[in-house]
Order: sequence, then C-alpha cells, then structure tokens
Amino acid sequence: MHDAFKVSVALDKFQHKIESIFAYGDKLLVGTQTGALSVYEVHDPIGDEPLAVTLTETFKNFARSKIDQLDIIKEIGVLVSLADSHVSIFDLNTFQLQRQLTKTRGANIFSIDTKIEISEDEGSKGIPMIVTRLAVGVRRKLIIFTWKDSDFTDTKEFPIADRIRAMAWVSPQKLCLGLSNEYALIDITSGNTIDLFSPSSVTSSGTSYISFIGTKVNKPLVTKLPHEEILLAKDNVSIFVGLDGNPTRKVGIDWSGMPEEIGYSYPYLIAILPKHVEVRNLATQTLVQTVELPQARLINAGKYLYIANNSTVWRFIPYSYEKQIDQLVEQLEYEEAISLTKQIEPILLDDKDAKLKQIRNLFAHHLFRQQKFDTAITIFQELETDPAEVIALYPPSISGESDSEGDQESIEKLTEKPLENGTKSHQLSVVKELGSITGDDSQNITSIKDEKLSEAETVVKETEKNENKLEGKVLEEAVSALIRFLTDRRQKTSKILHHLQSNRSVSSTPPGSPSSHRPSLNSLSSLDMHQIMKTAALVDTSLLKSYMIINDALVGPLLRVPNHCNVEESEGLLLERKKYKELVDLYHGKGLHRKSLELLKMLGQSSEGPMKGTLHTILYLQKLGPDHFDLILEFASWVLETDPEEGMEIFIDDHLEVQKLPRDQVLKYLEQFSPDLCIIFLEHIIYGLGDQTSEYHNRLIMAYLNKLRRLNHEIEVNGSSEKIQKSLEETDKKLLNFLDESQFYRAEKILGQLRFDDFFAARAKLLSRLGQHDQALHIYVHKLKDEQMAEEYCIKKYNDKNNPVKKVFLSLLRVYLKPSDGEEVMIEPALRLLSRHGTHVNASEALEMLPPTIKVSQLYGFVEKYIRESNRNRNMNMIVKNLLKADQSQQLMFYRSRRVKIDEDRMCPQCTRRIGHSVFAVFPNGVIVHYHCKDKYSASHETTI
Repeated sequence: MHDAFKVSVALDKFQHKIESIFAYGDKLLVGTQTGALSVYEVHDPIGDEPLAVTLTETFKNFARSKIDQLDIIKEIGVLVSLADSHVSIFDLNTFQLQRQLTKTRGANIFSIDTKIEISEDEGSKGIPMIVTRLAVGVRRKLIIFTWKDSDFTDTKEFPIADRIRAMAWVSPQKLCLGLSNEYALIDITSGNTIDLFSPSSVTSSGTSYISFIGTKVNKPLVTKLPHEEILLAKDNVSIFVGLDGNPTRKVGIDWSGMPEEIGYSYPYLIAILPKHVEVRNLATQTLVQTVELPQARLINAGKYLYIANNSTVWRFIPYSYEKQIDQLVEQLEYEEAISLTKQIEPILLDDKDAKLKQIRNLFAHHLFRQQKFDTAITIFQELETDPAEVIALYPPSISGESDSEGDQESIEKLTEKPLENGTKSHQLSVVKELGSITGDDSQNITSIKDEKLSEAETVVKETEKNENKLEGKVLEEAVSALIRFLTDRRQKTSKILHHLQSNRSVSSTPPGSPSSHRPSLNSLSSLDMHQIMKTAALVDTSLLKSYMIINDALVGPLLRVPNHCNVEESEGLLLERKKYKELVDLYHGKGLHRKSLELLKMLGQSSEGPMKGTLHTILYLQKLGPDHFDLILEFASWVLETDPEEGMEIFIDDHLEVQKLPRDQVLKYLEQFSPDLCIIFLEHIIYGLGDQTSEYHNRLIMAYLNKLRRLNHEIEVNGSSEKIQKSLEETDKKLLNFLDESQFYRAEKILGQLRFDDFFAARAKLLSRLGQHDQALHIYVHKLKDEQMAEEYCIKKYNDKNNPVKKVFLSLLRVYLKPSDGEEVMIEPALRLLSRHGTHVNASEALEMLPPTIKVSQLYGFVEKYIRESNRNRNMNMIVKNLLKADQSQQLMFYRSRRVKIDEDRMCPQCTRRIGHSVFAVFPNGVIVHYHCKDKYSASHETTI
C-alpha cells in the first residue's frame, strides 16, 4: 500500500445534515436536509499549507425539503438539482431558478451526459455541436431531456419494469440502470433493453451468477469507467462488464465490506465502506490506501474528490504521481508501480517512457534476486537492456573481468533517482554504517541526500548480491535464462553490425574514447562500430561461458560460425577444459591460422589423444587456400614426413581452395620430398582436374620414365623383388596408356630426352604421335620382336576415324622386306601379313617389294583374297549404280506425271497478279508463281515438298 491521496477536512461540524455535495472548479456545493444550499470557495493547499475553504453564499430556501442530488451542465451554465421530488434547473452564476421540469414529479435520481456530436439535421448536417442529455428516473419510467448547444430540443420517455435506484451514462446513446433486483442497459435511440443480471447473483469471479436467496439486497451501484467498462456491485462484490453486457475481466473486486458508494477518480476506484474508505488500483484491483472516515456516505468523484458524512466533508487531494510511483518502488511494489505508470497520461508524468523503463528494469533485478530468472530475463529482453548490466548479475565464471565494472555501471544507472534497494530498515542500517544519519529513523530516511542514498543503494546491492549466490542447479537455471537473452542480443547485434557496415555514414568514435553510458541495442544512431563490436564481444564470450556450464556440446557450433568471442578469455577456458578442437575453430574464425596449426602439430605428434596423427592438420590446411600458401607449405612438411600418402590430400583434395593452389609451386615443393609425390599430384591435376597444359603432361611422362629408370637400377643393384616388379609393371602400363590417351604432350621434346637404346615401346608411341610410322613399326619388329603388336598398330591406324593411315600396312611390309639398318629380310612375316591384310595394300606396290625368289604358290592366299575383294567391290559398285539409276527414273516419272492448271483466277502469291499467259514456275510443293517472281518467293518461303 502507498499514499495516493492526502485527506483533509474541508467542512466540519456542519449545522444541518448534509444530503448532497458537488464540486467543480474551486466551488463546493453542499445541499442539506432542510433544503438550504451552501456555496464554498476552496483554495487547494500549496506545500504544507492547510486546505482553505470559504463560505461565499447560502441559499436557505433553495428547496422546500432536502436536496437529494446536485450536478451542473457547464456547457449551458446551469445547476441541476433534485429536491422536492422534482428536477429543477438553476442559473449557475446566480443560483436563480430558471425552470422546474414538471414531467419529473416523483423523480428519485438523475444523470447527465455531455458530448460533442456531429449534427445530422438537414440544415446543419456535418457541423459539430454540444449535445447534453439529462436522464431522470421517475417511478417506473425513464425520461430523457436533450439540449443541443444551449437550446432545449426534445423529451423521450421509456417505461421501466422497476424503480430506478442507480443510473449512469455509459455512452451517448446508452444508460446503465440499477433496479431493485437487476441491472439493465437501455438504448435511448431504439428503446431496446438488455437485461444484465441480478445484483444478488454477482460473485467475485465475475463469471458465475448464482442467486443468494434470502440475503439482504444492498442498493445497486453503477460506476462508469474508462475504456467502455462499467462496474456493477452487489454486497461486497463488484464485477466489470462491457457495453454489450458481458464481463470484461475474469476476476472482479472483493471489497472488505459492503460498499455504500463507489466512484472513480483517475486512476483509482474509491469505495465508501461501513468502517472506512478503500482506494484501489483500477487496473490491478489492488488495495492502495485505506482511510478511516466515520460514517461516510456521500461521494463526489471525478477530478475533485470529496467524501462526506452527515456533518463533515473531506477533500481527497492526490499526491503527485511521481511521488506515488517512487513510494511504490521504494516498497518494492514494482508491479503496482508499473501499473500506475502505464495508466498515467504522458502529460502528467515527466518522461513517462523512461520512468516506466527504469521501473521495469528495477523489477527485473528484483525478480532475479528472487531467483525468478525466466521472468526477469524476459523483461530484460523486452527492455533491450545493455548486456553488460545483465551479465554483471552472474558470478565471475560468467561475468569474468567485466563483473565489477559492469555491476558498478548498472548500479549507477539504477540510482540516478532514489527508487530502489530494499526496505527502509535495510537502507537505514546501511546509512547508519556510513555515519550519515542519526536520531529518529523515519525522519532521517526521508532527509537522506541523493548522493548518500546512492552510496547506501550500492552497499545494499552488493549485500544482496552476496546473499543471492548462484551455484548448483540454481546457477544452471539462471544460465539457461541468460542463454536465451544472449542469443536474442546476438541476433540483434549482428543486424546492427550489418547495418553499420553497409552504411558508413554513421559516425565512428575512435577506440578507447570515453563514453558516459552504454548504448541500448535499439538505437542505431547512438552506436558506433567500436561500441557495437565491444558489445558483440561481450555477448559472444558470455554465451561461450554459459554453454560451458549448461551444455559444452554447443561450444563447437558457436565457434564454427562467425563470432566475436574474446580470444584471450575463450582461449583460457578452452585450454582448461581441454577442448582443443573447439580452440582450433576459434583460432580459425579469428584468422589465427599459425596458432591453430601449431596446436594441431603439437597434438598430432603426441602419442595419445583424440587429435593425434595428421588428419586434423590436413583438414585445416585444405581450407586455407592460396592466400596462406606459405603457411600451407610450412606445416605440410611434418605431415608429408610422417605420412606422405595421407599428406598428399593437402594438395589433391576436391576442396575448391585446394584446387586454387599454384600448381608450379606445389610441384617444386613436392620435388623436395619424393618424385612419387610429384606423380600423384600430376595425375590428380591431369586426370582429376582435366588440366590440358602441355608442360604438365610432359612432366608426368618424364616422371614415369624416371621412375622406371630408378626401378631398373634398383633391380640391377639389389635384384628383383615382387614389390619392385609390380611397381615396374604398373608404372610402365601407366606410361604407355598415357602416351596413347593424352593429346597434349609434346612428343618431340620427350624423344629428345630418351636414349636410343632404351624404352622402345614408349619411343614407338612417341614416333607414332609424330607420324613416323615406319620408325615406330621398325621398333616393334626389330627391337621388340613382336609381330602381333606391329599388326595391331597397323589395324588401329588404318581404322582411325579421325586420321586414317591407308598405307600403314605397306609401311609394315617395307619394314619386313627392306630393313633400313641392315637387319635380316623377314619373308615369312611379310607373306603372313599379305595373306591376312592384303586387301588393305596396293597390289602392284606390294609385289614390287617382294624378292624375285618368291614362288607364285606362296602368293596364292594374297592374290586370291585380293581378287575376291576386287570383284566384290566391283559388283557392289554396279548394284549401287543400278539402284541410283532406278531411283532417278522413278523421280523423273513422278515429276512428269504432275499437272498444273492455269485459269483466269490463278494468282501469283508473290506479286498478287494474274498469271494468265505469262511464263510461270512450279515449286515442288505445288506453288505456282510468275517465272520472274520465283527467286523472291523462294527466298522468303519454304518451297520443298
């Protein structure tokens, strides 16, 4: 509870019984049981001055009997009075009777409503005007009087089922009526009535209407509230309903007694109960203040709040809203303070938004100390609180070095005004320790200066922090909530960083420049790159620490994406937990590749551990790319020395960054280790990457040849082994296949580096590539002694689709019969060649090469096959000739059998003139044109059949 109103006695020991009161401006009207009207002038107190009330006029004969009700219609300057069972109109200035509304004879209640409405009259349609309506309850009917501007216009009457005991305008067209046993809404335009519920059926839940048979029925109470709500009461219960008659809130008000009267004075509900007056918050329904006023029974609510009994009138003067809010915060009643602040109009409170944000921030701190972490963090998140302030609430395992600094800054923020920090007694004890007060406790508390109070608050906050230690499951719960906050901050920070990086127009403060306060993340204009980077580092580092506590499996995913973790802090934590893989991810993300590779080398060369071996270094080096080529070569050395085959993955992986490495420099580097590694790399770039560079193709051939020489030399020195022999065969096979398949090596360069007495098969393929078939066949026949290989060579070249060599068999025959280096003439192979492939050589040239000693019988097979092939070719040619001739004859007959008819209507499609007797042309598709039009028509149309 707090003090919402200062209660002062306005009138005391009034000589006649007070029956009605009404206040407006500085005037207080009092109607008595004798019919006298007293007019008082009220002077609101300034500071500690007492309330001053002065009697200005008394009208003893204002009415013949008691004055039941008073009200004014300010817009037309009249006083409305209910006395002598009539409603009368008086001049507001002279209090002279203007008119007695005769239709109101027997009236017991009235209600006034004044609104600005748009005229719908034909002559003045669309013009705003002041419309005042006076509703009067007369026995069992309702009478409505209407004034437009200051002119009385009309009267309406509506029958009512019971006597009206309470009444209030809830809209310009609707009245809420309280009858003896029920409430009703009536529309004065249509006369329709909506029955609400019996006053005897109201419960505090506002949703259950069970009748209380046999209980005493109190008079109905109707109170119009803001936002189209109505408060209806029965006994000690009131519920909230809307203009449609349905409850607007799940819970109603359970008063501590049966209200005599209920009123609304912004922003509070005031109820007169049998023993006291209660003041409640309209939004939360919380009891705000209790005032002991004996036998109070009348209330004048609204801007000027007065309460009266038979002989005394009290004035309720509201304390400043600033003071009320500060008092609530001091009492740690944050929810009430927030509710009150939200209800206050901005014009009535200095910087309402900032005040509300400050209170909510204090509330979040309060909830955090009560270990309601989720709710506290949610508020911090909604307020977009500076992450440093939230992180400072946690122990050093989270807040680290920023703990004391961040906590002090948050304290400075929270103590700009004396709003927070525990109970008065707690504050008092702290201030006493500081030696700043003596004497009466309550008086000293109210006189503490702001700076001393700030010191007290600092001590209190530190004390509360020590008392609210976070450990065990409580710490885990708190950190889980923090992770939610940090994740949200991280997303927003990333967006702001992106904004700042793409809009360089935002001013930049040099690093290290002083800042009076930390900016909130919702104000881009208050941020520069240095500040936001500092905040991002704090958020990400704290998130890393939080993951370490809750679930360290989340550390890796955080470090593998772009982050702003502080390297030094994170490095120490990861090393302490032996999370080497995550540390490597951190280094990689920060571009600290040397530190990563040194760590990987140390771990890889160890004899145990999950990261021993070369694999992790290989995977890391594959990601670096040509920008870090020197670093790749430096740390690839120990990998290649340890495991050359696996180490080659650094240079031959399919990763895009690996493919971009400079190939010449890689080859030069690999030559330092082993020619075999060069072969692996060359095979990768040629076969795997499709490199067509002649130099690389030549280097691969020479690498194969050099390997063959080394293997042969090893066999000569150490003898042959199965492993060496297998390697020799595989290399030789690779060489020959490559010489056949590759189209990009320079054969003449390779030949220039070969000895004449070695690598005959390879030399033959190189000579073949240069078109020197006689020399290639000479090697197959006389060096390799392989007749079959020579014939296969001829067959391949003869049937080559791209470049067939038709005299290749003749070249082989020449090698057999006319060797160039004095070799022996090979008659038998030559005859076998003619027997098998004689049809592929020119017979006369072949016979000229044969020695005269050859018998005709030896040539039988060749001659027979040659003659048969010649006859077959001649017969086939004759068949083809006759078929073509027959086809030509058929086409000629087809065209000769075609006819066209030229009549007078036949038009040329090209020039659109008649063909008549002109020379014409007929296209295969039947189109007929003038002869001189045929070229133009053919150029622009499809004319074939």
